[in-house]
Amino acid sequence: MEREGDLDPIPIDIIHEILSRSCNKTIARFRFVSKCCALILTRPEFTELLLTRSSNQPPRILFATSYFGKCRLYSCPQPQNPDEDHSLVVAADLDMELLGGDMEPKNICGPVSGLLYFSNMRVSKEDIDKVPVICNPSTGQYARLPSLGSKKSNPRTFLGYDRIGKQYKVLAISISKEIHILTLVTGKESWRKIQCAVKHCPISEGICINGVLYYMAEINNGVKIIACFDVRYEKLWLLNADSTPRMMFQYYSPKLINYNGKLGVTCWQWHRQPNGRRKSSLDFSMWTLEDAQQQKWFRRSYYFPVDIAVEGNISVVGATPNGEIIMSRVYTDNNNPFFVFFFNPERISLQRVEIQSFEAHGNHSRVYTFVDYAEDLKFI
Repeated sequence: MEREGDLDPIPIDIIHEILSRSCNKTIARFRFVSKCCALILTRPEFTELLLTRSSNQPPRILFATSYFGKCRLYSCPQPQNPDEDHSLVVAADLDMELLGGDMEPKNICGPVSGLLYFSNMRVSKEDIDKVPVICNPSTGQYARLPSLGSKKSNPRTFLGYDRIGKQYKVLAISISKEIHILTLVTGKESWRKIQCAVKHCPISEGICINGVLYYMAEINNGVKIIACFDVRYEKLWLLNADSTPRMMFQYYSPKLINYNGKLGVTCWQWHRQPNGRRKSSLDFSMWTLEDAQQQKWFRRSYYFPVDIAVEGNISVVGATPNGEIIMSRVYTDNNNPFFVFFFNPERISLQRVEIQSFEAHGNHSRVYTFVDYAEDLKFI
């Protein structure tokens, strides 16, 4: 019988290959087995292997719901060619669960490079106060972050990512010339304050594209503009109000999206029949910022007949790499399945995909939908 000391160790490249084939949650748990295991997972060659694997994985759709006072995060594969299947049904998997908090749009940020940020969340039954929380749904990990302090100003928060410095930053902005920033560096998180040149009030969710965070805001006399914040250099500027199409702010529910790596703004309005009682068609418009330096916009407009399936609480949630605009229901409904809609601008077609797993949530449970979610093995 061979003694334990005579056994040949498993080559490190074999260990990497075995782990890389495991799911993210398994890899995250393996990190806590021993210091040696944690060291293996932080080796550059293993990190590079995981990055290669994640880049080859198809994107997913992420859902955040509120159910019995808890925040649940689900995900499912994002259909690649939904227009080819006219009766697509997809089951969403439960990724993780938090105790819950204020599930409002201004309190949920992301996902940005794999992470979600909640500004008001309980992390244990013993906690009375709600705190900021950062989480990675693909690994099931989360961590509490320092509170900003006084919440009297009720700031809106945003999550950005600096791809060059590989840093996440949380922005908290209220009606002032001050921006509070929290840089996520392990063990060193603390809020700091910077000054910006223009007093403005954010009025929309944000989106981070290539290291720039965009959001809608109001300035003097209620003028609506689009604010831009460079996450790396922490510089804020406003798009010229005169060059920004005013019509995009006048339609229903303007939404900022990432359209093929460019800032896109979608909105719609219903056209009614002459008697005004019934809707006859939907005017869907999208503006894309084609030239950020010259601030030139390009508008696309589409008209399609009313489909009874899209009436009600519907929100634009993003776009696919193929240029399809994705819309989603906002609330669950006991009488109807939960649908996600794929609008193909080239074919002027609207395809719906039924998402199963929310049946137990009851009626009128809020659902936040995020598209093109890429799983990422970032340890928190």
